[in-house]
Amino acid sequence: MLPAMTGRHVGLALFLVVTVALASYGVLTTPEPRSVAEIGSADHFVCALPQDVGGYLAAPPPQQSFAPRPARGTVPEGFEPVAAVVCDIGIGDHVEADGTVTYVERRYAGDFGSAVRELNGPPTRRSIFDAECLASVLAAAPVDMWLVDVDGRAVQPSYPRGDCGLDNTLGLAKILELPEVEATEHRVRLDAAGITYFYSCSPIVSTPVPGSRSLLDLTLTPSGFCRFDTAGPDLMFTGADRYESEPYLDWNAALIDVEPAGPCGERATSLATTSTQSTIGDELVMIDVHIELDGCRRILGDGFTPLSAPASVVDSIVSAAS
Repeated sequence: MLPAMTGRHVGLALFLVVTVALASYGVLTTPEPRSVAEIGSADHFVCALPQDVGGYLAAPPPQQSFAPRPARGTVPEGFEPVAAVVCDIGIGDHVEADGTVTYVERRYAGDFGSAVRELNGPPTRRSIFDAECLASVLAAAPVDMWLVDVDGRAVQPSYPRGDCGLDNTLGLAKILELPEVEATEHRVRLDAAGITYFYSCSPIVSTPVPGSRSLLDLTLTPSGFCRFDTAGPDLMFTGADRYESEPYLDWNAALIDVEPAGPCGERATSLATTSTQSTIGDELVMIDVHIELDGCRRILGDGFTPLSAPASVVDSIVSAAS
């Protein structure tokens, strides 16, 4: 009799635990009602700076608005958009010599019916199965977007919450399917730290001193190059570009049989640099790697033995900037 009672008690306890958990789930994950967006003048809407750019500006951006935006929310009933403005979330692949980079404000036009329906959709309850959300832990960077009507009024829509508590941006996807009718380029200037952060190379370099370490011990996967004119008495930074190995080159395969550079007195007039991380002792450090694009055509690093730069390496750097 006692074992049966114990089993029934255990079953009842488990039932109560599950019931309380489901009740708590219903309370904690019931979506909040969505507020309606405020309508304001389109003149109060200016593209926000792309992600992380604001912390690396060499000068105030030329395009900015000090007027507060109307509150975000669902698209108000009766507001009929004729255009949507969508701002780039990232900067372009090229930096000019003065640190200038670009991003684009894009204008879309057409039938916004399906987009508004998605933007005004109800939020959904978060998934009770956390494992389903693991792949969505890193949400995409927020996209700055607003809608404009024929009278020059604007609203900034919010997005309904989807599963896992992330924004459901299907409404934005519907907008991006419409014709792009205008693109406006905006320009801002990055400081030296910003160029290093976004392009993985420093616009400020010093001449590397050769040493005994081997550059072949490093894993070189460059994602950006800074370029310098070395013809004069001082190195002149001429710009930087992002770099992707595809469709260019597998650097580590290209360098596998490279020999140390022999004696050479020919001066380079063009130089590219990139930065890579390496462990020295117990410390993870950033190492600048220099590639001479002409002259002796060497690969240099402070404390490292110079290597002869294969033609494929030099050509891939030149191609990335063209």
